[in-house]
Amino acid sequence: MKCLVFGFGYMGKIRYQILQNRPEVRGIIVVDPDPTVKVRAREGEITPTSFLLPSDAIPWDEVDAVFICTPNHVTAELCVDALRRCGRVFCEKPPGRNWEEFCLIEEAAMKRPDGTLAFGFNHRLHPSVQAAKALIGEGGLGRVLYVKGTYGKSGGVRYRENWRARRELAGGGILLDQGSHMLDLFHRFLGPLAVVDAVLADAFWGCGVEDNAFVLLRSEPEGIPAFLHSSSTLWKHTFRLEIGCHDGYLIASGLLSKTGSYGREQLVIGKRQFEDEAQALGNPREEIIHFDRDESWEKEIHEFLSAVQEKRPATHGTLEEARRVMQMIRDAYALADRRPLEVPSP
Repeated sequence: MKCLVFGFGYMGKIRYQILQNRPEVRGIIVVDPDPTVKVRAREGEITPTSFLLPSDAIPWDEVDAVFICTPNHVTAELCVDALRRCGRVFCEKPPGRNWEEFCLIEEAAMKRPDGTLAFGFNHRLHPSVQAAKALIGEGGLGRVLYVKGTYGKSGGVRYRENWRARRELAGGGILLDQGSHMLDLFHRFLGPLAVVDAVLADAFWGCGVEDNAFVLLRSEPEGIPAFLHSSSTLWKHTFRLEIGCHDGYLIASGLLSKTGSYGREQLVIGKRQFEDEAQALGNPREEIIHFDRDESWEKEIHEFLSAVQEKRPATHGTLEEARRVMQMIRDAYALADRRPLEVPSP
């Protein structure tokens, strides 16, 4: 297989490294607008150029799969073009800056029923999340009663200079960025959800996009509640997914990442115990499992390339799963737009 990678930033480098280690990949073309970026692929040195290339600048008849790892403002255009020319596309989240751009991608995908399209929602494949999913239902902790998720970062001294802090490039703030991962996990555990209410605030950075998002949701049709707090003002990098069940609870926290800044990944398993079953009231015995290997990105690539080779649809990060996430984000923004965005005083 020969792969084409658009974007050689944080995610582009990760995807490129994984592709280099895949035995079925015989060549990699990298496209990036930074003239100082040069990478060595299996077929020699590639000098990257502009994202939006003329149609004859890429040997499309030789490309077996395309990876879109770009800033949000070019994601939809590149994804649509790659679907039309190649039909086998892996696109990082979010799938566009807004609902309208996602619909353009969806329309292009519908015109390629023979193609393969997947989106990079790798958090489903983190070991703590997979272990939590296996413990729900009969034989485990029973049915889910509620889900709460907190996902956030500290921003950093150059946060305002990042493209993610510019509405015209990103499309939205922390809800669209990290919040999309947590919403995908909510969908994984609860199925389709409807947004009940949303409050957004530009509480600290003053960039014109939300740096805090509070979203209340409810599963359909069961009505199981879920609550998300996505933030770029937590000051401590945080990932925490709480799942309350009929017979206990699960807390996935920490996150294996390239920087390690989210702490050691772990899953806390607690079984419901009332005062006649436990020595300490309201403090049941807990089991803690730690995880030190994250293979989520490798699993994503393996599944996508397998789907391409087998000429079948993707089974992870599907178009329908991306649609659910973008619907929730669309509806949360619509509700929040009824209130003025809170902006910090100068």
